[in-house]
Amino acid sequence: MEEYIEFLDKQKYKIIIFITLFVALLSISLKDLAYEGSYKIWFDKESKILMDYEHFRTTFSGDDTFIVAFKDDNGIFNKTAIDTILHLTEAFEMIDGVRHVDSITNYPYIRSEDDDIMVDNFIYESKDLEAKKVLALKDKMMLHQLISDDAKTTMFAIRLSNTTGADEEVNIYVMHKIQNILKTMEQKSNYKFYMTGAPAITASLVNISQGDAMILMPLAVVIVVTFLFFIFRSFIGVLVPAVVIVLTFLSVLSIQMMLGYKLNNFTVNIPSFITAIAIADAIHLYLAWIYYRSKDLKNREAVSQALKTNIIPIGLTSFTTAAGFASLGLSAIEPISTLGVAVTSGAIIAFILSITIAPAILLTLSNEYRVKPIRFFNLLHVEGYGRFIVRHDKKIVSLFVVLFLSLGYGLNYLKVDSNSMKYFKEDTTVRSGSIFIEKNLTGSMIYEIVLDSKERDGIKNPDFLNTIVRFENEFKARFKNVKFTTSLKDIVIRMQKVLNKTSTDPIPKDKNLVAQYLLLYSMSLPQGMEINDKVDTTERYLRLSVNTDMVDTSQDLEMIKWIKAWWQHKTDYSADVQGQTAIFAYMQANVTDTLIASISVTLLTVAIMMLLVFRNIKMLWLFILPNIAPILLVAGIMGYLGIYIDLGVAISAAVILGIAVDDTIHFFSKYFDAIKRKSFEEAIDYIISHSGSAMILTTVILSFTFAIFGASSFMPNVNFAIVTVIALNLALVFDLILLPALLSLFYTKKQ
Repeated sequence: MEEYIEFLDKQKYKIIIFITLFVALLSISLKDLAYEGSYKIWFDKESKILMDYEHFRTTFSGDDTFIVAFKDDNGIFNKTAIDTILHLTEAFEMIDGVRHVDSITNYPYIRSEDDDIMVDNFIYESKDLEAKKVLALKDKMMLHQLISDDAKTTMFAIRLSNTTGADEEVNIYVMHKIQNILKTMEQKSNYKFYMTGAPAITASLVNISQGDAMILMPLAVVIVVTFLFFIFRSFIGVLVPAVVIVLTFLSVLSIQMMLGYKLNNFTVNIPSFITAIAIADAIHLYLAWIYYRSKDLKNREAVSQALKTNIIPIGLTSFTTAAGFASLGLSAIEPISTLGVAVTSGAIIAFILSITIAPAILLTLSNEYRVKPIRFFNLLHVEGYGRFIVRHDKKIVSLFVVLFLSLGYGLNYLKVDSNSMKYFKEDTTVRSGSIFIEKNLTGSMIYEIVLDSKERDGIKNPDFLNTIVRFENEFKARFKNVKFTTSLKDIVIRMQKVLNKTSTDPIPKDKNLVAQYLLLYSMSLPQGMEINDKVDTTERYLRLSVNTDMVDTSQDLEMIKWIKAWWQHKTDYSADVQGQTAIFAYMQANVTDTLIASISVTLLTVAIMMLLVFRNIKMLWLFILPNIAPILLVAGIMGYLGIYIDLGVAISAAVILGIAVDDTIHFFSKYFDAIKRKSFEEAIDYIISHSGSAMILTTVILSFTFAIFGASSFMPNVNFAIVTVIALNLALVFDLILLPALLSLFYTKKQ
């Protein structure tokens, strides 16, 4: 160690300059920093779910649809409202990337005239509106979809081209154009417009992630710097931790860019993970240096002692964290593997910087440099804490047992659940639009059910069409959140009603007659309209679109399972559920389960490494307890608060585990060192003096830093902030109070 200190002292300026320039050159890659919000990144490239959805898009022209709605308290069927709809329909159709716009004005209304079938736009101009209102409220294909039952709310379905709809840049561009058109129309008409839809979700995910990266992350840095200065009251007290944090963050992010990764709402939190890792290493070293300087050691000797007492625990925390999270890097889901690579590389880089540039900066100080006392969290000279623990160990353990039982009961109420729309706060554009539509018109979530008739031209089979009717009736009775269904079957029913008024059968009994109806309908459609988005080219598969209200993912998956089972067991046909709403439901279960499994592997890896390091199998449960207990207890709190496990909560488990492992290793490394030459009480005092302040400071700074994400419009970030702040403080309490009490109760006599 002395030779290494000698090297650092002689080469300190070269080390500082070289590392700074190297990271600066590495950071040039950040010019290519980009964001993505596509659903594709959440699946393995070979995922059957993804391939099936891409096949659906190819077959049925996709489901990328913006929904815009507004309400007129006097009723939609007045000149102002209808002129607004006519104008907006035309304006939306002029946007590049838009394939077609559905509205009440251009709805293809089927009627007969002189024994001829006519299909034309429902409203051309604002005339005879009362008569149109009567017709609209009787048309089941318009009611609860294009018009509400009180005739006060209507909506537009802005469908994107299949070739560009999945492109998030197109989604952002179209959303921006729609918002500009609506802003102008709001000024003219005084209507308030609401927007939602799958492309709006994608665009909003990218916009919010960019906003969080541009606003919340710089704010988090400001908070860290402010706390460091407020506590240490010196430039060097800010510089040493800040240099380690910033250089680690820039290095990790540069590596991410060079590997071809992009930021998304999941990985935009990488800087917070890196801060959590780097600040712990830097503060432990810096506080140890302050401790030895306060003992009147000269600067170089203080740096040497700080390194000697911390290089092993810092190294252990870094490499256990790296080894543990390396398992995430093996995930086939890109954002999870990105997180694994980031945390693994961040842990190693933070360790290297903590034992190179951090001590090099401290070595530039003279012996005359006066160290200012630490504010608020100064535990450098604590005495009597170990005696307090020994005296009250049974009471402390009993109190924590009660805490475990009371909070742990909340696990009974915990759910692994989410919903893509619930990612957003209620005041965001896309979420408020969904709430408005569900309250006033129809369900905001759209599922696409692909029905297989099992034969070519099978969609014309009357038995198949009647089965759809039976399914819809049972489906709506089983799931109250289902608000509207539509398919080519509804066109057949409408044609039967118009052309065969005397028939009591809603669907013809003759397959040939169904074929004639569909041919007549297709030939009568206005130019540019067709039915190939409702049926495949072989006419074997039919698309049934379903509007539902927002529900939790578990209910989504239950509904999907029920649909498939109904068609499999009650019919000779089959069904598959597609669409971006279904994709997000599959994604939630897939990603959350994968992340939970990966974190479990991480915990096991950390436990094995800690066992190998400390070589005490009898105390293995004490190595694990402070790391897993905060996660379990905060899960119980979530159960009481009604917070479900989503992406943000799953991410928080990774951060909690990383910090808890660091604190536990620092605690035990000091404990096993001190217990060889001190009494138990003195050993606990030694641990608190050498690591207590660093553990408290790290927890406080990170708590305020992570709390910033509570201001995000992305709800997983909000949940991440809530859960992480609670759990980090629980972990601190366990390490400083429960862990010493357990050692006192179970191991002091044996020692």
